[in-house]
Amino acid sequence: MEEDESKDSSVLVFAALALVGVVAVSVPVAGVASLALVSDMQASAGGCTPATVVSGEDSEDGVINVPNGWGPLVEEAAKTAGLPVSVAAAQLKQESNWEPRAGSSAGAQGIAQFMPDTWAAYGEGGDVTDPEDAIPAYGRYMAALRNEVKPLAGDDADQLVRLTLAAYNAGPGAVAQHKGVPPFAETQRYVEAILDGGQVEFSAGCEAPTGGKAWDGDLGDGEWSAPLPGGKFTSGYGRRNVPGLPEWAQNHVGLDFATPGVGSRPGGPVIAPTDLRITGFNETDGCVIAKEDGDDPDFGFAFCHLNSWGVKKGQKLTRGDVIGVEGNRGQFGMSTHLHIEIYKPGAPDVVFPYQGFNIDPEPILREKGAWPQ
Repeated sequence: MEEDESKDSSVLVFAALALVGVVAVSVPVAGVASLALVSDMQASAGGCTPATVVSGEDSEDGVINVPNGWGPLVEEAAKTAGLPVSVAAAQLKQESNWEPRAGSSAGAQGIAQFMPDTWAAYGEGGDVTDPEDAIPAYGRYMAALRNEVKPLAGDDADQLVRLTLAAYNAGPGAVAQHKGVPPFAETQRYVEAILDGGQVEFSAGCEAPTGGKAWDGDLGDGEWSAPLPGGKFTSGYGRRNVPGLPEWAQNHVGLDFATPGVGSRPGGPVIAPTDLRITGFNETDGCVIAKEDGDDPDFGFAFCHLNSWGVKKGQKLTRGDVIGVEGNRGQFGMSTHLHIEIYKPGAPDVVFPYQGFNIDPEPILREKGAWPQ
């Protein structure tokens, strides 16, 4: 993110009512503490810039953060699968956190979580708990899934990556039935989490594995779209009485939405409800700050507690473009949700809450047809 903003001593103050009865609030601090890996990488790269990595080609700077010397195995498996190497690395981490002997109650085993029948088909007699056998087998299996869904993607390399990941999670039959990423919250979260994880954790240049990312679901019939597709309203704007919160934080200056059943895991895609221009960031609370890009009024926005994001300052987004992934980033423990603020027209490009610019987002979202169903 932009270095001058991520290290500003007047870190934004955001208060949010978390789910499942857990209260979370971010408070003012004198400066930003050491940032997480995602922040360090994004700062060093000058911001994460979405850029297409052609399916089957490694990023120019290579893969990073693959443990135990398995990087060459992952690179070779990615070539076999026809996937960006950062995606392959992110998927293997998602499946097992790089644990060769990982297992699940459903019977999945190894670093790529093979089910017994799948391992029998692609393991070539190897040991499912040995990464030197399992990672190449993962490449062969993903190549088979890619070939199954390729007719649906046509010449769209970005969509082919998405469909291949969806086929792994939901099965190629579900992808074929829905002619795209199935409308299952778990599958959509899985695809977005891996794409974002590949960009910010495993790509040395912070390169997005797919470009022009847009949510491929229904944008709704309104003038705007709901910022968290499939999310449910959980906390409103204004005065509240939450035990344990300081007095100033009882004034909730935004709305909270959450994908049901996520808990503290990465949630669904957070999308641009209308055409936006990215104006800043707050690393500590996972906030992307934006202004409406187009005709008056030029409302301001903050999308907070994101798990990850792949936009940069000055970038213009079209309604439906993905901003990031719903998360629980903040100074205190909280369940995964999206905290959204809207600022009155004429507010500065980068505005803090409690500065007199906040307005209730609910009537605006309802009027624009962007209230969740």
